[in-house]
Amino acid sequence: MENKPNWLKSRFFQELVIFIAMFVLTMLHEWIKLDTFMAFLQGLTFFVVLYLQAQFNLHVIFPLLMAKKYALYFFCFVLLTFIGALLLLSLDYYWISPQLYREPDVSIFMGIVYHFVLCIISTVTILSMFLLRRYATELQKRSEVQLKLSEMNIKYLHTQLNPHFFFNMLNNLYGVSLTEPARTPQLILKLSELMRYQLENGSKRTVLIRDELKFIDNYIAMERERVGKRCEIQYRFPEEDTLPDRYRIAPLILITLVENAFKHSVTISRKWFVDISIQFFNDLLTAEVRNSLPDEALVSNSTGIGLINIKERLEMLYRNQYSLISTTEGQEYRTTFRLNLNAIEHG
Repeated sequence: MENKPNWLKSRFFQELVIFIAMFVLTMLHEWIKLDTFMAFLQGLTFFVVLYLQAQFNLHVIFPLLMAKKYALYFFCFVLLTFIGALLLLSLDYYWISPQLYREPDVSIFMGIVYHFVLCIISTVTILSMFLLRRYATELQKRSEVQLKLSEMNIKYLHTQLNPHFFFNMLNNLYGVSLTEPARTPQLILKLSELMRYQLENGSKRTVLIRDELKFIDNYIAMERERVGKRCEIQYRFPEEDTLPDRYRIAPLILITLVENAFKHSVTISRKWFVDISIQFFNDLLTAEVRNSLPDEALVSNSTGIGLINIKERLEMLYRNQYSLISTTEGQEYRTTFRLNLNAIEHG
């Protein structure tokens, strides 16, 4: 699908189209009388006042209704509409149609009522167009977000299903099967659970937090087998019964932080360590991941796509409800992630 030109999407262009359409519709019954430039100017001036009154209502008074200040909104709406009616009546009386009000059967009161109703009609029309446009915009944004999320989930699965990791795990399993065959079935089970979780839950919108933590636990267990005693691994997480079922999280977000810690912490000149702490307190999930900085000779070339993906997903799913901060202190790299669980309670 081809993208529309930017000028078609601009708010100015859309407002201009609405202005012209409403002007034509409003003046349609009087169009035959706009046979001179002065008549056209009078009609345009009349409509501009009508249009500005409706726009002022939309941008200044309508927010009161959205804020549930009903009494104040009703009072301001009536007052503004009455002022608009008086302005339109003044234009008619002194400039556009002064002869009309010289007729004995035309009263000022009926003129005010007519222009008052006209102001209400124009305001309702403008509001209807505004709400329809906002609804269409929201639908378009939702479609774009869903499409982007689907594309990102596919990319994410491709990057997270790391063939090197599973290749190393299989090699480790082979070595363990030769030296400690009794441990092999348990490790195979953990590896299968890792693969099953990623394949079955990677495309879901949300998963239970306890399921995500169990997945991380299995991942760390496999990493212990891979790195052996060379790396000091610490992992602290909440007890399963402290995590209510109503709290959910987008899948495979936390694992990115954990995987990066193992991937970028290898060192032989200093202590090699990975320290992971996940806490749940007062509806706030906090994950702090600390790891040693790698030796320069062991620094791997990374595209950073994992962190890019997680930041994009967080921004789309949990905007203004999370924080993700990475710092370097001495020979330690630290990432702190906080997420307001109230924001996803019903996710």
